[in-house]
Order: sequence, then structure tokens, then C-alpha cells
Amino acid sequence: MRVPHVGEFAEGELGRVLRALSVADREGDHAGFTALCRQHAAQLDARRKEWLRVPEELRESFHRDMKAMRPYPQTIERLARELNGLGRPDALRQLSGADLPGDPLGRIHEAQILAEDGEHEAADALLREELGQGLTDDARLAAIHSRMATHAAMRDDLDTAVEHARLAYDLAVRAGDRGEGKAAAVLDDLLIARELRRGTSDGRRLGACRDTLTHAQQLSDRAWFEESNRALLRLLDELDALPEAASALRFLGKLCGLMGLNHFHAGERGEARAWTHKALQECRRRGDRVGEEVYASNLKEIDRGEQAAAQGGDGLIGVPGRDS
Repeated sequence: MRVPHVGEFAEGELGRVLRALSVADREGDHAGFTALCRQHAAQLDARRKEWLRVPEELRESFHRDMKAMRPYPQTIERLARELNGLGRPDALRQLSGADLPGDPLGRIHEAQILAEDGEHEAADALLREELGQGLTDDARLAAIHSRMATHAAMRDDLDTAVEHARLAYDLAVRAGDRGEGKAAAVLDDLLIARELRRGTSDGRRLGACRDTLTHAQQLSDRAWFEESNRALLRLLDELDALPEAASALRFLGKLCGLMGLNHFHAGERGEARAWTHKALQECRRRGDRVGEEVYASNLKEIDRGEQAAAQGGDGLIGVPGRDS
């Protein structure tokens, strides 16, 4: 698919400048791109509304293949960021939705209201329209796909829900968004629900593992750390007996992390460090970025544990998804 250059649908001097910027951007001519922005900054800033939105002629192309069309909005975003660096922040603020009456976050809320009223098709149409705008903000794209996952789950279409939830998680991770933990938990819940619906042995095992972990977490929350660890060790024996490809093994990271948490609160810092290190290794092995960040932070807190204990506290460590 040929992706038109920014400016191809703009007339006159503005169109010429935008096309030159688009060509420089795609060819990796960063110096040329910066020079053009600096030379035409006043005009680009004054007429920003003409290039911030995707032209009507391209909307259908974005609907068909947003990934293929991505170079177009990328140039727009880089242009807005360059102008921001030149002391002209309005384009970047508008791109983020701060000054637009129909901003994406508002549209997401509107779609939520429609879905709650049973207007699922209208809600999804609204969100697809937002996707067709050529948004480049990964955090906002994640929010849109998360809402579409919720709508699909409300329609009992778990396959579509999983597809959108996976996209929401990937985008949240790429954006470094604080909501990635919640996105991971939603995806996990939908995957389990789909397997349970299919009636597979993996599905039943996933459900049972999730129930055990939830029970162990509840025991830990009540400060019954030994009882929580006993439940976790029984689950660990079950997981150790599974084949390497079993889906339930993805719970190993959280299991080890919760064991570490329990030992930490019980004052057993050596055991806490060992189990948390296992959790960190498991998350790294499985590419679980959320868990990796949590357990790396937990290890630092454990290493500072003696100082925290001397101050009358035991640090702040946790398990991913606990508040999801």
C-alpha cells in the first residue's frame, strides 16, 4: 500500500512545505527536517489545524490497514514535537487532545455510555472512527482497544475481546503506561474465560490456579503468611508436574513473588530475597515486563530492608495485578 505524504491533500505553499517535510522524515534526513521546521515554523503553527487531522480522503485507508498507514501520522507527530521544541507547543497540545472539543478520551467515555445502554454497534463505530484518525499516542490507542475489548466481552465475543485486549496490553507496554499492569490482568482474565468456555483441560487448570492464587493472596492480606505459603507450595507442586508448554506455568512468576512477599512480611529476608529473585527470573524468561519491573523493585526494597526495619517499617513491595 502506498502511503501518501503529508501535504498531498493541502494546497499552495503549505502543501509544498508539508510534502518536503514528509519526504525528509521518511528518508531519515533529520537535519533537513529540523531546518524546514525552523524556517517555516510560524506558518506551520498558524495553520496547524489543517495538517493535524487526517484528510477525509485517507480515512478509509486507515480503517483498512492502520499499521500500513502509520508513516503518515508519525510525520505529523514528529512535526508537532519539533514545533514544541521551537517554543510552539500548541500543535502538540492539540495532538494530545488537550484543546479539541472531540478529544479521544472524551469519545472513549461517550462510547462507554453507549455500550452500557446496549448500543454496542454504535459504541464500536465511535471507537473505530477514532482509530481512523491516525492517532500515534500509544497510551490512547491502548485505552481505545481496552474499551473495545470490554465491549466484545459484553457481547460474549471472547475471541474478539482477547484480540483487542492483547493489542491494548502491547500498546500500553510500548507506551510505558502505568496502566499496563491492569491491561495484563484484563488480558489474563479473558484468556482464562475463553479457555473455560472451550471446556479444555488447560482452561480448567487455569481457573483452578487462579482460584488458588486468589485464595493465597487473601490469606496474605490477612497477615496469615504461613497459611498463604502452604497453599502456594501445594500449587507449586502441581505446576512442577506439568509439561513445559502448559499454559498454567505463566502463574509461576506471581506465585514466587507472593511467596517472597509473605516471607518479607514475616521478617524472613533471606527467603524473601530468594523467592523474589525466582519471580524476577521467571518474568524475564516469559517476557513479562510488568512483573519484571515489580520484582526488580521488590529486590531493591528487600536489600534496603534492614534500614527500613530500623525505621519501624518493612518497605513497600507487592505483586503485579493485586489491585487490578
